[in-house]
Amino acid sequence: MGEHGYGNKESRTGKALEKKFGGIGYGWDRDMLRLILAVLFRAGSIEITQGGEKFDSYQEPRSRAPLVNNTAFKSALFTPVKPIDLATLKRAVESYEDLTGDTVDMDKATIADALKKFAAEEIKRELPIEAQVKAHRLPVLNTVEEYKDTLTSIETGTADDCVTILAGGGTSLKAAHDQVRKIADCLDEKGLLVLRNARRAAGEVWSILEAQGHTVLQPRVETLRELLSTESLFDSLSCIKTATQEILGAFRTLYEARHADRTEQFGAAIEKVKGREEWTAVPETMRVPVLGPLQSRCCSEPHLTDGPLSCKTCGATLGQMESDVAALGGLFVQVVAQIQKLVTPPDVKLKRVRVAEFFTGSLETEDQVKQAVGRLQDHLLTLLSEGVKIVLE
Repeated sequence: MGEHGYGNKESRTGKALEKKFGGIGYGWDRDMLRLILAVLFRAGSIEITQGGEKFDSYQEPRSRAPLVNNTAFKSALFTPVKPIDLATLKRAVESYEDLTGDTVDMDKATIADALKKFAAEEIKRELPIEAQVKAHRLPVLNTVEEYKDTLTSIETGTADDCVTILAGGGTSLKAAHDQVRKIADCLDEKGLLVLRNARRAAGEVWSILEAQGHTVLQPRVETLRELLSTESLFDSLSCIKTATQEILGAFRTLYEARHADRTEQFGAAIEKVKGREEWTAVPETMRVPVLGPLQSRCCSEPHLTDGPLSCKTCGATLGQMESDVAALGGLFVQVVAQIQKLVTPPDVKLKRVRVAEFFTGSLETEDQVKQAVGRLQDHLLTLLSEGVKIVLE
């Protein structure tokens, strides 16, 4: 111990120890000396350094070479270490049992070997968890990577390091282990669906609702975004689900109202077409195709799933439904024109007249109204005189 305290390495090699203890005063032969050193190594009282590699556990097979090979023995360095007291070993054993649920002997080398095996198995389990966290861009990567770094330091650490980690930081190691296990449990399809829906609610869905004036949900969206960006998001899944359901529920209410309104307006247009006198002359085989532009936008019930933001049946988004309603007048005219074309005899000319073309600009006086109506009347009378059948648009 004294030579080590002075930093003398030459006096702690196997060759030097053999010279000292083989001479006057001791008279030990090499085998006796190696036996005593082996007992001290087994008891954890010394460390062995061979070829630049330090060994502090007798359970490492490579540590035994200096104790059985003459050449390795002479060049090996034997260093005394401060023994770990029983209280520390007891705390380490208790922490290991709390961490793994298994028991282990109150021996430094045995504890270290058990913890290293645990770390090796944990690293194998951690790698796919880390891959999923990166793939889904989850804000828990630091937690997972820090746990992996701790496991790696255990794998490469000495027996003393392992005992110290358990005795002094066993609680934090278990907390990290439990947190990573919790993350792993939430990375199944059900958990990932919760996160996907939450991100949609706080992103695309909220953009639509905000554009529609649903500012009352702004605080809920901000809360949801904050929860999704913190490392403790898996501890807040219940709150995330609640906020997500509220936002998606508001969207569903808005969507169903717009869907019902579009269906009502297009349904009324279909009934209006069927009420026209010429409808009865349309062949049965042509009625469905003729009504197609109106019927395709007359979806009976919205079928919203957890994925797309549109009805599974008609596929219309909120924007598309607004466009459909705005285009209803034009579509109605097209259907009527198609009916006129079908029921008009081949020898009769059919002419569509856009009334708006005769009322360009603003009409501010009675004379302007009479002039516009007169132009339209003259044009229609001219067409009739030519034997043309007129369809007004």
